[in-house]
Amino acid sequence: MYRNKSYLLSFLLILISIITLSCSSKVAFQSLDTPDGINYQTLTGYLIKPEGEGPFPAIVMLHHCSGLDNEGFFRWARQLKKLGYVAFLIDSFGPRGITNVCDNGWPTIRYRARDAHAAKLYLSSLPFVDPERIAVMGWSHGAWGSILAIQDPEHKFPGKSFKAAVAYYPYCRGLYYLNAPLLILIGEKDDWTSAERCQNLLPNDSPYDVILKIYPETHHGFFFPIKSQFYYGHRNEYNSSATRDAKERTIQFLDKHLKK
Repeated sequence: MYRNKSYLLSFLLILISIITLSCSSKVAFQSLDTPDGINYQTLTGYLIKPEGEGPFPAIVMLHHCSGLDNEGFFRWARQLKKLGYVAFLIDSFGPRGITNVCDNGWPTIRYRARDAHAAKLYLSSLPFVDPERIAVMGWSHGAWGSILAIQDPEHKFPGKSFKAAVAYYPYCRGLYYLNAPLLILIGEKDDWTSAERCQNLLPNDSPYDVILKIYPETHHGFFFPIKSQFYYGHRNEYNSSATRDAKERTIQFLDKHLKK
């Protein structure tokens, strides 16, 4: 009996994977790894678009430090699609031959920000995407990269700025140098990235919306828990009420800045 249950569970997991991939298109695009244009890394991403010709607003999605290890990324992308957004879920690790950076931080945050801008350039070339309405959204390591992607005082990134950014439990840094609106969603009890640090770094006079929501009694990974041995010793757990509220706030924020 237990063996039959095990087979059924395996079958269901395979079925979920097939359904997930069938609802998205896997595409390849060029990275921005090297500033001199030599030996660019080819990256991949999963593109999920609404029905119709568009042009639609779009969102570049950056996974956390253990990669695309949670089917929730795809579920959230499909929800965004239903709301009229093109969702582009980037795989920063697989093409580079790695699965996890929770212990060493490579690719660095600069690479993650470059990946976001490379994805934005790719999206801008598609006829069903409005290049003036592209946002970036990230989780943990990817959230840090999302914040860096809208910090460009020296114009190191090509193309136009992102229209907005959403960062779930990021390491906050350089919030005074933003060139787009930012929504930060983080737990009060986060012992990996500090909510207090984000609060202390909030700019007082930014020309853009900079919104910080701190969830009481909530830990890191409340939206998508991170599957990594390097998180042992740190609280890293799903919180359904925080996730529901974060989704609502994210949708309101995106609609405000990306919907015409």
